[in-house]
Amino acid sequence: MLGALIQYWSDRRVRRGRNGESVLTRQQFNHELTRERIRATRRSIPFCLLNVELTAEADRSNNRRKLIRLLNRNLRITDQIGQLNRNQFGVLLVDTPEMGGRACLDRLTRLFDGVQLDVRLSLRVHDPEGFDSDDDYPGDGDRRGETPTTRQWSPETDAGPVEVSTESPMTSGKTIQSALKRSVDVIGASVGLIMTGPIILGSMAAVKLTSPGPAMFTQTREGYRGRPFTIYKLRTMIVDAESQQAALREQSHRDGPAFKIERDPRVTSVGHLFRVTCIDELPQLWNVLKGDMSLVGPRPLPWHESRACSHWHRRRLDVKPGMTCYWQVDKEAAETFDDWMRMDLRYVDRTGLLGDLRLIAQTVTVPILGRGSR
Repeated sequence: MLGALIQYWSDRRVRRGRNGESVLTRQQFNHELTRERIRATRRSIPFCLLNVELTAEADRSNNRRKLIRLLNRNLRITDQIGQLNRNQFGVLLVDTPEMGGRACLDRLTRLFDGVQLDVRLSLRVHDPEGFDSDDDYPGDGDRRGETPTTRQWSPETDAGPVEVSTESPMTSGKTIQSALKRSVDVIGASVGLIMTGPIILGSMAAVKLTSPGPAMFTQTREGYRGRPFTIYKLRTMIVDAESQQAALREQSHRDGPAFKIERDPRVTSVGHLFRVTCIDELPQLWNVLKGDMSLVGPRPLPWHESRACSHWHRRRLDVKPGMTCYWQVDKEAAETFDDWMRMDLRYVDRTGLLGDLRLIAQTVTVPILGRGSR
């Protein structure tokens, strides 16, 4: 018992690092890698491995701490960082094709050059079509009555890393796409606020006249890369609605951390109308104008619900949250919370300006058909 407790705190210290930065041990990293191999093979989605090595000249403990800190602050929440030996680190880029890995390598190269950290980077792409048979994956041995084997990756032993040029042809393209998306957001939010301003003001007056308390509802949501922000909505519930949620939790008809019940007793009479017509969402155009949100993107969840999501759900935070997405225009297709998350990840993987415009057009029909509160 004492030995297990010591091992737990030792693993925790290594995982969090001396400065609270997340880093896995080699054994933990290999475990995550093996699990990602299985998942990627079943889903037919590639992933990438980055080998990050401090040169001999940079072999100092303060540079290692600086490297870990930079990796944690500049990678996605879902990416895994493991220390393979004293000066060598592996980065598991989940659900990432080759061009995404090249873009990440290019970005980190510029970052390390900027802080004068002498680091050697290399990239390996794991495509499901090129994986070995399932004999190499743990768990299959139990099915066959054989002893399962765990393959461990290291840059030296696993067929060697593929050296990749740091010049990424995707970098400029993604920058242009991001600039276009932001331009659409600013123009769309500005025009939207001008056109719907009278509706918002009239609705605020209706809230004040029919229910005590403020007309506007604010809540902390988890946004891009896990950053918290304050979302704005017209208040559709009674003032102390959030304090009553725990007592109503058993009535929630939505699985997972998200909360939703039919005929919610906390919703006011005018609030029900706002939800059906999506009028309560209009103040979020201000969030879009500020840059906290986009017109199109996965819906931001309340902070405590988002933090309770599974690890693979949180890849939805790799893009800026939005007012509408696939789930908003086709809620009937998501029978479970996992289905909802898969729809969000489909947007993450296939994001594009034409797709955004198509989703915006489809969203217009939601309030017209009264499907906003479903």
